[in-house]
Formats: sequence, structure tokens, C-alpha cells
Amino acid sequence: MNLKKIGLFALAMIMTLFSFQTSSFAAEEMEWVKKAPMTTARYIIGGIVYDDKIYVYGGTPGIGSLANFEVYNPAKDEWTTLPSSPQPRNGIAFVKHKGKFYAIGGTTNTEKVTTIVEEYDPESKQWKTKQSMPRGLRDLYYGISVDDNIYIFGGTEENGYSNLAYSFNPETNSWATKKPMPFKGEGQPFFINNSIYVIHTDYKEEKVNIYLYDHLEDTWTQVDELPYENGVIESSLNFNDKIIFISRLTVTSYDVDTKELKKLPISSINRVGGAYGIVNGKLYVIGGSYVVDGHTSGGSSVVEELNLSDLMNPDPNPDPNPNPNPDPNPNPEPNPNPTGNALLVIYMDSGLIKEFEMTNEEIRNFTEWYEGRAKGNGREAYIVNKKYNIGPFNSRKDFISYSHIESFEVQEYSR
Repeated sequence: MNLKKIGLFALAMIMTLFSFQTSSFAAEEMEWVKKAPMTTARYIIGGIVYDDKIYVYGGTPGIGSLANFEVYNPAKDEWTTLPSSPQPRNGIAFVKHKGKFYAIGGTTNTEKVTTIVEEYDPESKQWKTKQSMPRGLRDLYYGISVDDNIYIFGGTEENGYSNLAYSFNPETNSWATKKPMPFKGEGQPFFINNSIYVIHTDYKEEKVNIYLYDHLEDTWTQVDELPYENGVIESSLNFNDKIIFISRLTVTSYDVDTKELKKLPISSINRVGGAYGIVNGKLYVIGGSYVVDGHTSGGSSVVEELNLSDLMNPDPNPDPNPNPNPDPNPNPEPNPNPTGNALLVIYMDSGLIKEFEMTNEEIRNFTEWYEGRAKGNGREAYIVNKKYNIGPFNSRKDFISYSHIESFEVQEYSR
């Protein structure tokens, strides 16, 4: 982190006010924070969140398949290499089930679709071969663990898209064929309210459908259709009773009960085929492949983090050190203490400059948050409620990420 500084400039003349036209030079989007890169650059990988860590397996650097297995610890921002699988693969379903991990199907190092199933025990750090799938499938993305079974949906066979659905019982080491999906293609499943949902992107019809799969009755029902312009959904993750949909260009929040879809103010990741996970309220995107002119560009080792808690539970005036018995005459030092209104000018590490017209109290709230964050307290992002250019919107907010602030200054003026 570069040295950060605070400057306070007093301006006394009223005419000076007109030289301070409030504006924001940056898009109102929360930026991703770069973390320690993955050891192996790759995409079309499997990812599992377990014990507040993210396990990443397999994938491809662009040609062939990998058996590499690593774990990322967000608390320490560090990677650890684990024993590789005997079978290099990409495009697998990587599923956590009753304390063990299952790598199902995918494409081998010879580019062949496989039926291979392997089990990994995170305690013993051992791999074990399990009963093969009835038919080989790849591009499985994820599987869903419910009760005693793992459910697998769709994907691609040797000759094209599949509508097959299977359940696997690791205890009995057996597979069961389920009712086929009402479509052929990649099925993106998620589990909420004790129900399995599967998302299908229909490229021909340009629509994204959501289906409810009743695993007890073995039936399918279409329950919603999402806007196609949000892009192909790469991952769907549970967070605060909502589903977070991650695509190359957008991140959205979906409420299954109300069917409300909200686009979150987050900058694009522009990657596909990564591993995705939420740990302690923070979203991580690991690896994947950047898309350039509509084509993938090989494996990436980039790891990025975003604090979902700041977006889903925003506090416009966070207090990093709440005091139940505040001093009625607090000493504001060393915080700036302008006597009237002021202009907060924030210089970002990207070279962007953000300007906000604020009151004395708003300036103090910001500087208290900043000083608290410098000590490791409070939220990663400060949320500024804009009061101008509202237009047709109910409100406009700007998310300021602490880790991207180079410096800031307060320019006081009098009315």
C-alpha cells in the first residue's frame, strides 16, 4: 500500500465556491481487489469452499488437462499445494459431500470425455477411485449435494449437448438415472430452500431459463426466465438468502421467492471458466480465461476479492469504533474539522479522481472510517450517498474501496 496522506486547505472567500463544481470522474462500481495469484494458471477448473478455504482442482492451461490441486487461505492470502489427482481433467463437477470432495467426469489429457469419478479426503489428503458414471459428461460446472446423494445435470457428451441427469450415492458407490432435463446443454445448478434449481442459457432463443427440479418426485418445472443480456451465468452462489449469479460482465443478486433480479454495482471480471466461492462475506474469483475479441486467451492465475457484505448490507455512515456512551464534547483531532461545507477529493491508485461535496459531519464520518480501516477495523468500502444528478433513480451511491485510495484531501469553503 502506498503512503496515504490527508491535506486540509481552508478557503475563505465566498466567490471561491463557484470554482468547486462537484463531479465524480469514476463509474459508480465497486472494484475487485487483487490477491495472491494461484500457483498454476488455468481455466475450466473445479472449486470447493471448505473450512473457510477454497480448494481448486484440475483445469487446462489452454491445451490438455491438469491434475494440479491447490488450496487458497483467504485469511492469510496464501496458497498451499496438495497431492495431485491421478487423473488430469478439466470441465468436471467438483462437489463437496459429507466432508469429502468428488471430482466427476470431465475431459482427460487426451481431450476425451470421461466417466471417471474420484474421491478426495481433506483429512488424510488421499485420492480414491469411485464407481464410474454411466456415461461420460464434461462441462458439468457443478453438482449438488442433497441428503445422501450428489446430483449431476447435463453438460456435453462426445457427440454434443446432453440432457442427462444422474444421482450418485457415495456410501453405496452407485449411480441412478433421473428424469432428463427439459433441454439439452450445460445445466448450472444451485440449492436453496431445500430445492434444486437448474439454469439453462438458450443461445438460439437468447434467453436464460430457470427450472425447479423436485429431487423427491423426480420432476421438472420451469419457474422463471432471466434477461439474456446479463450473459452466460458462470456460477451461482448462496449468500444471505439470495443467489449471486456471476457472469463475465455482471454480478447479480436473485431472490427465488420474489423473482427479483438486481444488478450489483461491480466492475466486470471479463473472465470465464474460473473457480468461484464466498468466504466470510467475501466473493473470490480464481483463475479462468480472459475473453479477448470473443475468444478465450489461455489460463490465468489471477485471484480477485470483493466484499459482498458492503454491497448487500450497506451502511452509508459506518462507525468502526461504536461508543455506547459518546462524549458530548468529543475532540475531533486528528481528523479534519471544517467549519462549513467542504469538497472531499479522493485520488485513486488507478489515477482516477473522485470529488464529493459534503457537510462537516459527512467529512468527519469519512475520515473516522478511513482511520479505523487503516487500523484494520470497519468495512473495506465506504458508501457515499450522492445528492445530485439523481435523475429517475431513487438514490445513487458510490462505493469507495479503501485499498484503492492513494490519498485524499478536504477543501473547505464558506457559503
